Amino acid sequence: MTDLRINFRDIPKTSRLFQDYLNDFEKLGAFYPPGGISFETLVEHARQVLSKESPRVKVAEILRDQNVQAGATAATLANIDRLGQHDSVVIVTGQQAGLFTGPLFTIFKALTAVKVSQQLVERGINAVPVFWVAAEDHDFEEVNHVAMIDREGNLQKLVYTGSTGNEGQPVGQIALNSSIEESVRDLFALLPESEFIQPLKDELAECYRADTGFAKAFARLLTRLIGRFGIVLIDPLDGRLKEIAGTIYRRAMTQLPEFSANLVRQSAALEAAGYHAQVHTGPEVVPLFILEDGRRRAMILDADGRLRFKGRSESYDFASIVAKVETNPADFSPNVTLRPIVQDYLLPTAAIIGGAAEIAYFAQLRPNYELLGRLAPLFLPRASLTLIEKRYARTMSRLNIDFTDLFEGGEALLRKVVEGNLDHSTAEVFDETERLINEQLERLRQSLHNVDPTLAEALRGGREKILYQIHNLRTRFVHNRARHDEVIRHQIDRLATALYPHRKLQERELNILYFLARYGHTVIDQIYEALDPRDPQHRLVLL
Repeated sequence: MTDLRINFRDIPKTSRLFQDYLNDFEKLGAFYPPGGISFETLVEHARQVLSKESPRVKVAEILRDQNVQAGATAATLANIDRLGQHDSVVIVTGQQAGLFTGPLFTIFKALTAVKVSQQLVERGINAVPVFWVAAEDHDFEEVNHVAMIDREGNLQKLVYTGSTGNEGQPVGQIALNSSIEESVRDLFALLPESEFIQPLKDELAECYRADTGFAKAFARLLTRLIGRFGIVLIDPLDGRLKEIAGTIYRRAMTQLPEFSANLVRQSAALEAAGYHAQVHTGPEVVPLFILEDGRRRAMILDADGRLRFKGRSESYDFASIVAKVETNPADFSPNVTLRPIVQDYLLPTAAIIGGAAEIAYFAQLRPNYELLGRLAPLFLPRASLTLIEKRYARTMSRLNIDFTDLFEGGEALLRKVVEGNLDHSTAEVFDETERLINEQLERLRQSLHNVDPTLAEALRGGREKILYQIHNLRTRFVHNRARHDEVIRHQIDRLATALYPHRKLQERELNILYFLARYGHTVIDQIYEALDPRDPQHRLVLL
């Protein structure tokens, strides 16, 4: 490995919007607050946040109850006390309540919020890290599974099927049943034996128990893993928070046509600038779900100004729904276009920590922050890391593989290893053959062109066929050579599984428990030390 930092421009499938956000922010001035990811901008913005009203005292009281139930540490309770102070701001992040904390980037998000908060505290700003547990999300199949590397180095998907959410039911209302114990046993059957296994079993047994809410189990485990850093969790399903958020619910509904029109205009402006709109919307979309029989139901604004539930024909008087919002806000839930504004009304948010998708949909929201009288927070990218164990680092060194070689896929990687390590002389012959064929065919093309340009054009197809045959023969050679050294092929397969599974960044697939089983909680400290929010590149962390 020659470089432990990788620019997102060099990582496949990175959106153009995210690349520009990190590297060319001036192009995006119409969609985000000025200043981009500058730390000095954040310091100034944090001070501006204090000029806006915030129900921080009431919210802090509620968060104390929530976090005590999750097993809060002394550091978290101290941060909740600070949150209730008049000069507090928060650095907030969040994620769906995934099984066993979900993919690695959940931990990365939380620790990024902690480190940014600490950096602000060092500048004299009373900053508190907060993690928004997205318990209102209703797609249970997105969160009921986890990916783990087993003892043989294979990627395994573990799915919890004991509980199933009804269509539209928030994940936070789903309870675990006794089959969660079987899922935990299946998990540990995959993990390697080590001195850290028994403490890990004890932690999971405390958090994942029958009759515990799925989101509450997530909160408990997250607290045990990173609570010592003082992270404060918030569960938006709490009816007390919804009572406070009712103010924003009402503002959004009473300004509904303009709220929806802003989203449509901002989406069109993004696409006109050559970017993508992360959230597809229309003038009929209502930013609140209504909760009915424990399910979230989308509402649609008809052309005549009446509201109806999506998928139903009957309609309702708009004023009657607004009145219900005012009297019973707990019966409603914000959609993705309103949720961040609700979050930043409940909390004095200086900055949100998120990934590429979240940064993309945030670009559509700025006009509605202004419409609802809120100051839009800055948006900072979460840490992006690949954790590399020593055995894989040694394999990469021995086979002369850089991390970026994994992006090319298994065939290209196998070819590089075979030709670079096993049979370099034959690879040189292939290179020389291709070079000579290209040179001779180019001479022939020029001669034919002088005689008859159509003959030169006919040569194009012949050249492609010849080179295709050479390429095909080279591929067969690589596979033949690899079959004679199955150890090499096996090492390459395990390397790709551990570092770039399913041709995705490790952080999007693997779960933290694999690393905790091998290295204990110190791996979380290593992750925290490796974070550098002021340098938003992908980092390789050697364990």
